[in-house]
Amino acid sequence: MTKNPSKVVSLHQALLAAKRTQLNPLSYFPHYQPIVYLPTGEIAGYEALARRNNPAGEPTSAGELFADHQYSLSNRRQVDRYVRQQALEQFAKSQQEGFLTLNIVPDWVDMLPEDICTPTISMIEKIGIDPSRVVMEITEASGNIDNLQRVVKEYHQAGLKVAIDDFGAGASQIDRIIALEPDIIKLDMRLFKDATKGGLPADVVLSISELVQRAGCELICEGVETEQEFHFGVECGARYMQGWLFYKAEKEFLSAQSSQAKVKTLLASYLKRKSQRSLATVKHNVSVKTTVLALKHQLQNGGNALSLEQQLASVGILRYFLCRIDGTQVSPNFEVTGLGIEEDDNFVGFNWSFRPYFHALIALDSVKPQQLILSKIYRDSSSKEMCKTFSTYLTKDLVLLVDCKVADDTLLVE
Repeated sequence: MTKNPSKVVSLHQALLAAKRTQLNPLSYFPHYQPIVYLPTGEIAGYEALARRNNPAGEPTSAGELFADHQYSLSNRRQVDRYVRQQALEQFAKSQQEGFLTLNIVPDWVDMLPEDICTPTISMIEKIGIDPSRVVMEITEASGNIDNLQRVVKEYHQAGLKVAIDDFGAGASQIDRIIALEPDIIKLDMRLFKDATKGGLPADVVLSISELVQRAGCELICEGVETEQEFHFGVECGARYMQGWLFYKAEKEFLSAQSSQAKVKTLLASYLKRKSQRSLATVKHNVSVKTTVLALKHQLQNGGNALSLEQQLASVGILRYFLCRIDGTQVSPNFEVTGLGIEEDDNFVGFNWSFRPYFHALIALDSVKPQQLILSKIYRDSSSKEMCKTFSTYLTKDLVLLVDCKVADDTLLVE
């Protein structure tokens, strides 16, 4: 007996319809997680988060429901709007200072007709909140970028601020910074936590933080749960943080000053730890400079570095080489290894004039020709070590460059 395809499809649709039970908006409500501002130590704002009661009657996160496709988009949006309305009304009644952040799923934006003002703007106007105190968080990398751009433009024109949440998660979101021109970037929590362990994730997050600052955005680190994560957040340049280290999301708003003592203690521990690390870095730099100047003296007087072999290795020098002032390498790389100093001719003729320290060296020629120029920390492509390059004039036409491994002076795990 052959099955009727139309009946199979109808049965499947019926099963889907039966599964798609309706969410009751009245079962959902907002809780508020404080966001602290480091320069004052105060609570500067709150993120409104959706909650519902579990079978035991205890509040639990409802965030996963907004991505649960067993419920229709319109039903999920209905719940989201109800929670958003409550959050705005309660925030207005509380007479809190600071700002309130609200999450918006791009799917909701795609459902908006082009000729209709966004519901959140209407809510804000009706309730009477200063729109500059409301931040709309774009919570996912999905959604039509043109629709998002249109709605974000409406938010900005109405005076609201815009944040990109979970930045660094999944596919690249650089295009969103360019298209949406957000006011705030919130780092992806998982990436941030991985970065506090050091290595490549730390390099990536520190690079993202530089990008955020260059874009003129504020950076918020969320999910901060330990002192170590707090320290790394400071290293990233974040002036705003949120997480269980400070507060969980609660039903009530708090006094703005309630976080000050905690933040003061954390900043004191950061300053102590950072100054200790900086002192060690300064001492190491002095040792390396002394060694580089000794090497320079040897080479200027026709000697070689063999007598300095142990000294070079002891301060962490990886290699040295010579370039003309136009950046062209004219010597082999003299690699400092456990077996002595070995020559590598592979880079002779390469031009390094694009390296930042070359510009500084040329600029200082007429002012302080004996000056040593020190590069920023970078990861050496050959050894994969964290390095700095020391450079100085050997003669009027030759430059000595010395690559030296260094302790990463960012505050990572001990």
